[in-house]
Amino acid sequence: MTGADEITWVGHATVLFDIGGYRVITDPALTRRVAHLRRRCPVPDRAVADVDLVLLSHTHMDHLHLPSLHRVRPTAHIITPDGSAPLLRAAGLSDITEVVVGDRIHRGPLTIEVVPAAHSPGRGPHSRINAQPVGYVVDTGTRRLYFAGDTDLFPAMEDLAAIDVALLPIWGWGSTIGNGHLDPGRATEASRLIRPQLVVPMHWGTYAPEDGRRRRPPWFDDPIESFQSEFGAAGELERLRIVEPGGVLLLGPPPDDEPLERL
Repeated sequence: MTGADEITWVGHATVLFDIGGYRVITDPALTRRVAHLRRRCPVPDRAVADVDLVLLSHTHMDHLHLPSLHRVRPTAHIITPDGSAPLLRAAGLSDITEVVVGDRIHRGPLTIEVVPAAHSPGRGPHSRINAQPVGYVVDTGTRRLYFAGDTDLFPAMEDLAAIDVALLPIWGWGSTIGNGHLDPGRATEASRLIRPQLVVPMHWGTYAPEDGRRRRPPWFDDPIESFQSEFGAAGELERLRIVEPGGVLLLGPPPDDEPLERL
């Protein structure tokens, strides 16, 4: 495979993989508002350019966001958890593959492995949609990239073999989080179980509930500061790559050489 391979953390759980020009976006949240949440940072232009594949981890509105999906190229193929396709088709989207844990999908130059996630399966109190959340391992042929979606710890994390880059959620969108999420401490434990070469924290520093003010809430940066502290206490800082929303992680030569360079 040739070309510059890179990861852009768009914000929240939205990640753009550009693997030799084949572009994959996860859980696109690309609008200024998502329900009662307001985005506190801009959407990078590259995130709404043409993509080839969409990976959806679960049906919660800040992960399966229909207005954002309509901003993605109409010919992009969508991979989504089993049970969620009716919601997508009702919104006029048609090129869809439903998946369950254990599935392996080949698209373009990539193999997509569907892996577990520990998170609530419903869309919300006003929807009958029920689809078991999943995560994905994107295998490029030279490295393996783990997108956790939204999850808590689960035992099978130890079985995620040979992960080069793990994109781990460390928070949510409010001042507190409930069950089914990783916080900085549990995300550090997840990294210990998975043992990736590098960890990129996500699901922080993007959206917050609307409060009528332009300023960021006082708790907004607490998750990443706590995660960095937890990671440091575990002696793992050399594996941590903190990328701000819109930031890019350039993938260098295959992992046998110097693997990654942070931009």
